[in-house]
Amino acid sequence: MADGISWVPLYSALAGGVLTGGVALLVSKLNHHYTLDREAKAAAEKRQAELYFISTELVFRLERFAQGCADVVNDEGQEDEQGYTRTTTSAESFSSDDIAGDWRVLPATILYRIRELTVLIPEANRYIRVINEWDNPPDWQMTFRERRYQYSRLGMRAVLLAKRLRRLNHMPSSRLDASRWSAQHVLWQQWRKERKFRARMAREVPDFDL
Repeated sequence: MADGISWVPLYSALAGGVLTGGVALLVSKLNHHYTLDREAKAAAEKRQAELYFISTELVFRLERFAQGCADVVNDEGQEDEQGYTRTTTSAESFSSDDIAGDWRVLPATILYRIRELTVLIPEANRYIRVINEWDNPPDWQMTFRERRYQYSRLGMRAVLLAKRLRRLNHMPSSRLDASRWSAQHVLWQQWRKERKFRARMAREVPDFDL
């Protein structure tokens, strides 16, 4: 019995050591987990803040560009002193190159469409110039029609991109579609009208380019 009793302190010491070591390991793992969790949360908050900042800059630039496109669509021209019809509104420029921040926070499809817009604008102007070379003065009807069509397309692209960014960041809705006279309505109506015309022309004239 005495021998048995002599082992009790040893068992207690071993059990206490194992328990202490296990608690220490558990505490260490929990601290590591919480540290990683805090870091991940901080990174997510930073990413969201970066996304919101870049999106805010882009939304207002896209919507300002869309409004400029609507002004182009509404441009009926004005006669000059020689009786030639001239444009009264210049197309709004669009650039996003000076917006600072980590653009990788944007969804890939939105990033692509924004970059694509900077290529489509000069392409649209090239189409307009080609039509103008074949058009007849003094009214330049074909040129004005092509101009309205190209800028209705560009404007609608900008509107849709701005809407996607607003939804992505839970921003308030845009005022571009507040009424039938708003930019979105003007652009959409012109685009639909021209697409119907071009579809009809494509059926009647096989070589007509949509």
